[in-house]
Order: sequence, then C-alpha cells, then structure tokens
Amino acid sequence: MKTYQNFRVDIHHCDSNSNLRVTELLRFMQECSSKQLENSEISQNKLVEMGKTYVLCRLNISVYKPVHPGEDLEISTWPCESRGLSLTRCYQARVDGNIVAEVITVWGVIDIETRQLCRISSLPVDLECEEPLELDSPSRIYIPSELNLSLVGERVVVYSDLDMNLHMNNTNYADMICNFLPEMENKRVIMMGISYVSEARLGELLKVYMTKSEGQYYVRTVKANGEVNMEAIVMLERVNIYDKI
Repeated sequence: MKTYQNFRVDIHHCDSNSNLRVTELLRFMQECSSKQLENSEISQNKLVEMGKTYVLCRLNISVYKPVHPGEDLEISTWPCESRGLSLTRCYQARVDGNIVAEVITVWGVIDIETRQLCRISSLPVDLECEEPLELDSPSRIYIPSELNLSLVGERVVVYSDLDMNLHMNNTNYADMICNFLPEMENKRVIMMGISYVSEARLGELLKVYMTKSEGQYYVRTVKANGEVNMEAIVMLERVNIYDKI
C-alpha cells in the first residue's frame, strides 16, 4: 500500500547551489511515512504507548536529478515484507511525474527503557506490503579495512539535533556529513548510504574520520568512548551551472 504526499520546496530547504539538501528530502519522506502510519496499530504514538519506538538502522539514497526552490515534490512511500528485527520501507520522489530520488530504509523497533531491539513478529503490523526498490548503490555500508581514514574534525551533539528519542535525529546526519566534505561547493550528492551504529546523545563529542577512494567518500564518526556512531559512503557530482539558474 502506497501513500502519497506533496511538498513545495522552499529556499530554506536548499543549499548554496539551490539544490534540495538530502536532510530536507529525508524529512519530507519521513513526514509522508508518518502520514501513512498515523491510523495504524504501529504508529509512533501507539508504539510509545507500548513502551517502544522506531530507530533508523540503515538508509541508501540515490538522487538522480537536482530539485530546486519553487518545485513541487511528490513523495510516495510503502512498507516491504519484513522479518526478524528489521522493517524495510521504500520512498520515491517525483517532480512533474519524473523520478528524481529513491530511498531504501531499514528500521528497528526498540524498547525505550532497555534500548533493545524487538522482533517484528511481536508487533501488530497491519499494513499491506509492496515490492522493494532495487538501487545501484550497495545495500550494506562497508568501509574496506585497508582504507586509512583521517581525522577531519569534531562535532558536538547540540539541542537542535535531538528528537523525542533524546538522540540526534537520523535526518540530521546527512547535513553533518556534507558539512565535512571538502568539495561541496558546486557539487551535489548523487548517492549516500548511512549505517546508524549507535545513538549520539546531547553533549556527546563525535570525532569525524574520512577518506576518498575511487570517487567515493568514506566517513565514520566515533564517540569519546571509542564506540562507532555511524558509517557512510557518499558520491558527489559537479553541479551544472545551468541547473543553478
């Protein structure tokens, strides 16, 4: 079962190249999935009543065409067959009927008190599933052990990063990653994969490590206790000057 929702892209959703930022695209998409779930037995509110909540484990996004201020974006989302400890959900974004971006996400449901993952079979899942997307990007985020990632900066988790789970919201990671990429000016993200390994809470210091190999950026953030926070792979493309007009 697919749900559709329309959004108007504004200037504050876009970067210095007048392209829709990945973080804002992900927010639009998750707003659409919240709309689908609002009357479901596994809505966010219903889960909280059960002492549980959603956490994003992994996402892969492919952006085929830049989206600019003033354009109308149609988002669609649907759940896919899920089992074990994970829920798979897909998204498509269209402008004027043309697909501009696709996303595959893998979610978990955790016990709010213990922070342990719950089995999907224990939840009252009541949504009709559709077939998952097939993207060119790898389904799992893997940073080869032979790559030497260098420390490129640090990032403290601040109040505006947080969501109701009291950790950095998953959509904020895309902005954080782009802030450390050395050549974002006149570039745009065409692929990003993020593996969310552990929560980042208010005040925690994240050390950001990065390297570039075969046209891809590999990024890892590590907490003060040495625990990996997230790992990501990013591909960029030079912005066509005419796309900025």
